[in-house]
Amino acid sequence: MKKSLIALVLTLFVLESIAQVRPARRRHLNKFYNSTTYVVEDRDPFSEFNKYLLEAMEKHWTVTPFEVISFDEFHRLRTNEDASFMILADIKQKNLDEVYVFINFVMGDKKRDFESMPDLASVPLAYRDADDYDYLFKMGAFVKFMQTHVSKEDDTPRMRLARIMNVNDDRLKQMELWLLEKELAPEIRSEEAIRKYYPYPVKLVTPEQIEEAIAQDRQDVAFLHKLGPEDATRLGRGKCWKFIISAADGSVLYSSSHDVDRRTPDAFLPDDLKEIAK
Repeated sequence: MKKSLIALVLTLFVLESIAQVRPARRRHLNKFYNSTTYVVEDRDPFSEFNKYLLEAMEKHWTVTPFEVISFDEFHRLRTNEDASFMILADIKQKNLDEVYVFINFVMGDKKRDFESMPDLASVPLAYRDADDYDYLFKMGAFVKFMQTHVSKEDDTPRMRLARIMNVNDDRLKQMELWLLEKELAPEIRSEEAIRKYYPYPVKLVTPEQIEEAIAQDRQDVAFLHKLGPEDATRLGRGKCWKFIISAADGSVLYSSSHDVDRRTPDAFLPDDLKEIAK
């Protein structure tokens, strides 16, 4: 049985410039439990991010009090070492060409540079130019992931997205795996085709069904969170990142990645099914 825990920690934090973020230590976590978490509004007036994140926080967040603030207020408050923050940001990973959208979940720091802000449990959402509707419906699970991870008493291994560890948790076999047809390789876009590689419970669903399962804290459901270039004209220029997440608490049960090319599309692959079936 292969079981391990995953935390997604960014290597570079991009808001107005690029800077290195350090992982939070035990002393930062101790401060976090007594902090107010400030949810920083996205500055894009047309973005749905603020609405979805606020709804997810109101429904699922219990570990600290939280308040919504503007980006300008964040600049004034970010030096408060007794405050924690969630802020949407673009991330450039070392050794990767692409820029990703993250929810950065960090503690304040007295220095006025982003690189000093200790990372608590940041979450990758998508490539920067992806349609935000590809991830907004999963916002509840991302909030659960941040809360589940930061609440752990042990020192969970942390990782960079560019050095991702393979995670394959046997608990997944006891759940029903929910997949979106459009995120699958062409040869496995039916439940019948999937079962040739994966004999455990599986279901093709809609984004609305995944959103509902997250809202209901379904213990029996896990779903795919995929990050990829989404554009066939960019073959060879990106990676496809695949995370299977528990609807109940946001735990990552499987993670993998591959380079996108003509033979391996930006999709969940038969090889992924074979791996989680082991």
